[in-house]
Amino acid sequence: MTNPFRLRWLQGWTFQLVLMEGHVQVEAHGFGICLRTAVMPGESPQAAADRLVLSEDRRRRALHNAWIRGKDVAQPTEVSSTKEVAPSSNSLVVVG
Repeated sequence: MTNPFRLRWLQGWTFQLVLMEGHVQVEAHGFGICLRTAVMPGESPQAAADRLVLSEDRRRRALHNAWIRGKDVAQPTEVSSTKEVAPSSNSLVVVG
């Protein structure tokens, strides 16, 4: 019997093994960024890639949740409700 479910956890990512600074590392490219992590002793390259993408997913979810919480905060009374463009230096995330 085969499993009819398929997890697309790593969809959108490409991986390669690199030898850098005397260590084997997994390099991940996807969604406009490049991530790199060392392969730990006894760890397979697939497990290192999974760990790398999981940590990036957790980081992005935390940033998204912080952004959502920031949107729900009421504006201070001295700030006018007119549409003003906030300077880009106030942003925590810069998309380029």
